[in-house]
Amino acid sequence: MRTLHTAPLLRLTHDNEPPPGRPVPGDDDALPDRATSGDDALSGRAVPVSGEPAPGRPAPAAAADASSHRPAPVSAEPLSDQPAPADGGPLSGWAVLVDGDRIEAVGPVGELTQAYPMVRVRRWPGTLGPALVHDGPLPPAPSPRERVHALLQSGVGAVLAAHLTDPAVRAAAARNDVAVLDAVRPPALAVGGRADLAVFADDGRCLATVVAGRLVHRRA
Repeated sequence: MRTLHTAPLLRLTHDNEPPPGRPVPGDDDALPDRATSGDDALSGRAVPVSGEPAPGRPAPAAAADASSHRPAPVSAEPLSDQPAPADGGPLSGWAVLVDGDRIEAVGPVGELTQAYPMVRVRRWPGTLGPALVHDGPLPPAPSPRERVHALLQSGVGAVLAAHLTDPAVRAAAARNDVAVLDAVRPPALAVGGRADLAVFADDGRCLATVVAGRLVHRRA
């Protein structure tokens, strides 16, 4: 089933800084013994997951141009040519259409719902954008599952392989569809890429995390 994710603001890209209000702890900072809140800080820096087609699957010709941030067509008729802000800032009234584990389209929410009248719509508060890549050691927790869950609660959708040397932690990441990267990818949402999304409140709290099209964290 296709799902349309929308929020008051949509970021197609992020810079390398955490969302406003999110602290930037050092590598020695630790989480509490049990990770239970999206407010928990992660060590190291974080950057968003890039959109990358699945292995063996070419990127669609209609893929969104990350430099222009123009919407991708969802049918034979293209979406409007509403441009993104020149400074790459957040867009108002835009949405991400997800089909399975992939991003199918990005564009104005009204045009996407018109093109797909039966689509399931998830309306989030805050700012919707790419999920984050955690490029530091995983936060401490009593179990590998909880270490990975702490990442999901913070809007992370991918980790670097260098920090998954523990087989149990790597297995926990795989069970939760967390992407494992050899290096950080360019920070953007892209049509044809994995549907790794995160929603952040104005104070930096992670409100929801979608990994490979699956909702894995929702703040109550």
